[in-house]
This record gives sequence, structure tokens and C-alpha cells, in this order.
Amino acid sequence: MDETKLERLLAEDERPVDTAAGLRRFRGSIALGNAEAYRAPARRRWTQGLATAAAVAALFAGLTITGVADSFFTIFQPKQVTTVSVGRGDLAGLPDLSQYGTLTVVTQPAYRQAATPDQARAETGITVLRPATVPAGIPADARLYTVSRGEATFRFDETKLGLSAARVSRTPPPMPAAIAASTLNVSGGPAVVQSYGGSFDPKLDPKTDPRTMPAGMPALLIAQSRAPVVRSDGATVDELRAYMLAQPGISAELAAQIRAIGDPAQTLLIPVPMDLASGKSVTVRGTRGVFVGDSTGIGSAVVWVADGIVHVVAGSLGEKDLLAVADSLR
Repeated sequence: MDETKLERLLAEDERPVDTAAGLRRFRGSIALGNAEAYRAPARRRWTQGLATAAAVAALFAGLTITGVADSFFTIFQPKQVTTVSVGRGDLAGLPDLSQYGTLTVVTQPAYRQAATPDQARAETGITVLRPATVPAGIPADARLYTVSRGEATFRFDETKLGLSAARVSRTPPPMPAAIAASTLNVSGGPAVVQSYGGSFDPKLDPKTDPRTMPAGMPALLIAQSRAPVVRSDGATVDELRAYMLAQPGISAELAAQIRAIGDPAQTLLIPVPMDLASGKSVTVRGTRGVFVGDSTGIGSAVVWVADGIVHVVAGSLGEKDLLAVADSLR
């Protein structure tokens, strides 16, 4: 992902942050076809999915709430991260959350290039961690970006769901009253992103149509953002989790993994397509995190949460090099 693709991904704020929505991103980035078509572009699709996941983490991981009614209470604010394995059937069967309600963007996140780490810190309140060294072949200097705070609400709509269900063969279970009457408030940012490599034109207009931006991945991307916060004026996290896991298309295996998570309100889930990549627990800077990707350098990421900040180190590097970069951050 070069810097222009990064900007495209950072500009996206059209989905509320929750487990199923994160999985849905992977569903969208991994189009399912016949077996041969699936194998041929698998690595490219995985890279795009990983790039999207990294950008989403950068965008939505610095969540703070202001100006929200007192009736809202926090239902999600991660302090740790874990992976869940998703199979091909899971990706094909996940529900479309746009059928369950209406997303309204309250504040559109904005990005800009920062001249120095001090400028980025002044704009975001985040101290920029820089790597002491970078692997051979990667430029020593990075382009630095800031992402401002964004906010959105998601209002559940039982009538809309009923109309959508009438057009498909699989009908979801009735929406519980507590959820049908609920609104979720999601805010994201600020965040800081460092991108090494790529062909970004600094004169590029930020309003450029994202669809015209080329795909690709930087050699190295480092993102920092405050941990996500999702608030509800009704439904609890347990009620939402139970309802979403009861939807058609959620496999018993995937549901079991998610139910096994001890504290869903404090755990950031990273979906891992099991036939394209692997995920495992790692220790980063003395903190438990996860490594997602493969050892060939096609596309990998290390993600961890520390001191209220979600950190992502990603790129076209293998596990050893990514961990070395992450551990060297100062």
C-alpha cells in the first residue's frame, strides 16, 4: 500500500467498530469464487485485507467520546488484542450489517501530512515512536501523517432489517427489544501514521477520488492511535454479542471462538483467514500482542495495546523484521 492507498483507507469511516463489522471488511476484501480463481490471487487479496485492517486500526483506534448524552455508557474499550480464525465459509456467510440499521457520520476524520514528530504530537497528543533502525532496503526516513478525530452513530432499525430479510432466503432471528431501541456511538482518532517507501506525490490533493488511487503496500507502516471506545444508550456488549452470533452465516466454530473470549468489552479482535495466513500471540515491548501474516514477507502485521494506545507495525516484511522494528520503537 503506497501513501495514496493509505490515504484512501484512512479516509474510510463508514462502518461502526464491532467484531462482525471487522470480519465483514475481510469478507469484502476477499472475494470468493471458484477454487482456481480463489487460489491464484489469494496473496494479493490477503495483502489488501491486511492493509485495510492496519488502516482501520490506525483510524478507529484512538477513540474518545465528547458531547454524548449522559444516557450513553461505554461497552467497548480494548486493553488487549487477540485473533480469531475465519474460514472460507465464514467469509461467505457473514451478514451485511447495513441491513441492521443506519450509520450516520457525525464528524468526518481528516488526514494531513506532518512535517515533524513534534508537529504530529501537537496535533494529536500522541508521542510519536520512531524505530531505532529499519531493515535493509527500507528508506530511513518516513512520511508522517496525522488523522483527526472522527465520530459516527449506528441506530438499529428493526423495520429495515425486516424489509431486507424479505429479499433474501436466510432470515435473521427477531431483534431483541433492547437492541432495537439502541444507538451506538463510535468515535475515532486522533492517530499518527508513519509510512516508509512508496510513490506518494506530496502535491496530491487530499480530495482526490480514492477510486483513482493505485493499490499497493508500503515496505513499512507504523500507526499509533488511542484505544477504541464504543458507547451504547441501551444494549450491553453481551446482548449485542449474543444477537450477532445468532445470525445466519455465523459458523459454530467462529461463534465458539468469540464466546471463548473472556472480556469482549476490552478485547480487540483481529480476523485471520485461516487458509491465507496465520495469527499467533507474541510479546512486544513487554506487552502481549499478536502477529498476523506469513513468513514470506508478502504482508504481515504486529498489533498490540499499551497505555491506552493501539499500535500497528505492518508491511511487506516477515515476522522477525517486524518484531525487531516494533521492539526498537523509542
